[in-house]
Amino acid sequence: MVCWLTALAVGIIIFLIARFLWELIPAPGDIRDKAVLITGCDSGFGRALALKCVRNGFTVFAGCLTKQGGDGLAKEAASDRLHIVSLDVSKDESVAEAKKFVEEKLGSKKLWGIVNNAGIFSCYGPDDWISLDAYKLGIEVNCLGVIRVTQAFKQHVKATKGRIVTVTSINGRLSSPAAGPYVVSKFGAEAYLDALRQELFHFDVKVSILEPGMFKTPLLDKKAMIDRVEGAWAKLPESTKEEYGEKFKNYFAKAWNTTFHKMASENIYYVVDNYYHALTARFPRHRYYCGWDAKLLYVPMSLAPSWLTDAALRSIAGQEVVPACLEEKLKKTE
Repeated sequence: MVCWLTALAVGIIIFLIARFLWELIPAPGDIRDKAVLITGCDSGFGRALALKCVRNGFTVFAGCLTKQGGDGLAKEAASDRLHIVSLDVSKDESVAEAKKFVEEKLGSKKLWGIVNNAGIFSCYGPDDWISLDAYKLGIEVNCLGVIRVTQAFKQHVKATKGRIVTVTSINGRLSSPAAGPYVVSKFGAEAYLDALRQELFHFDVKVSILEPGMFKTPLLDKKAMIDRVEGAWAKLPESTKEEYGEKFKNYFAKAWNTTFHKMASENIYYVVDNYYHALTARFPRHRYYCGWDAKLLYVPMSLAPSWLTDAALRSIAGQEVVPACLEEKLKKTE
């Protein structure tokens, strides 16, 4: 038994060392001859990745939703290798215009990579509070946006045998309550990319998925979360408001913000560096788990029995207030 465990430990160590070494091997070609398209560069991961890629020699087409975001990025980069692209991934026309712009500006460069980074945090509360339009919005940006951009630029990447890199979320493998539109859109994006990875294998195109845990980016804005909850609540029928109660609504918004900001990491380079590795390594990973919470908590939870995962999520949420209609039932069980 001891010999077997020793052999297993040695095997794991050898594997980890070998993987570390082969992941250091760079992809063929000179970075200065390559271009990458990155969506969602107004702030957060996309902005940081665009700056890193420009500094290291890539030509970068940075998709920005707002003029303010694009102007700020251009000023900070101060490089002729950066091209700001006006891009709304939820609109067919916008993606078509972006494609035309990129093809006109490429010149002698080749489009090596697509980085699908744009997304929205479409969380409003329990499903009872959520309209179909909220689901449609989350899917339109976080899932169909990935498909829309990838399909528009895929032929260029196939020609260079390059990379398609997409951020989903740990919520692309592990569902959580009160996040229906977000989770559905992220599961959908992962399903698309899993299919694409297999389809493009013989074209020598590498497809990578990033699954971050919680990070403090503009998506986790406290006021935005409260505004989403209040907006959803205002549209509810009185019967639903009575069922849940103002006390639960106010507690939910506050508790959600507190939990996320308490657990979220400020080191966004856990994500940015994984993006960059997927673009530049000869042997990128199929999946990158970004952040210690993803690696040590959420990925293992996604593999556990459902009853155990559900119990763990309830424990993390630490819900102290229940909907108004359940208060009497809770008192009787105490």
